[in-house]
Amino acid sequence: MSTKTHLVKSFGDELNQLKIQLAVMGETAGTQLKYAVQALITRDCRLASEVIDNDTRLNLLQEEIDSLSVRILAMRQPVAIDLRSIIAGLKMAAEIERIADYAANIAKNVANLNQVSLEKPVALIIGMAEVAQQMLQNVVEAYRALDVDKAVSVWHRDQEVNRIYADLLSQLRTYMSVDTENLKTYTSLIFVARCCERIGDHIKNLAECVYYIQTGESFQEIPRDCDRLKTG
Repeated sequence: MSTKTHLVKSFGDELNQLKIQLAVMGETAGTQLKYAVQALITRDCRLASEVIDNDTRLNLLQEEIDSLSVRILAMRQPVAIDLRSIIAGLKMAAEIERIADYAANIAKNVANLNQVSLEKPVALIIGMAEVAQQMLQNVVEAYRALDVDKAVSVWHRDQEVNRIYADLLSQLRTYMSVDTENLKTYTSLIFVARCCERIGDHIKNLAECVYYIQTGESFQEIPRDCDRLKTG
């Protein structure tokens, strides 16, 4: 094998390693969110504690991805789609780390919500979290395959999370206006709902990164159909 061939293969291996690590980080954050939702549904404080403790792993994964990305940029001087993959990868790692943080924040409030008897608001929060969980799984799949259509579909689905969030806030305002003795409980509900809404926003940003990697274009509004792709 020539030196040039070896360098090309090594560069390809590094890019593949970056992609694998990002996908693993996304899947790990998805597991964190899944268990946070499960703890909320079952009112399992022990499981919630595990989610909180495991948040450190996501921080370490982000550090590894950042280090690898910087090393590739410094040593390989990538261009075109390779450069976009690394730039987007740095942003994606930060977005995923924030998703994991919000999952941990949901877990931290499980004990508070164990005292809540309002089934409808809690059900709405669980619904938001489950939609976000599906979105995260789908955006990781879109990233693995660089599937722009799937990324666009995930991007638009954030509207569903926002609708549930608006409905929930409307309900809670009504409860708070007539039940001033339980404002702390309602505040916890709003906080957890806000975490779910922000998770949806970060997943939306991940979808934008997939779109950017494959098309080389940024955007203000992703089109529903992507018939023309720019690659290279």
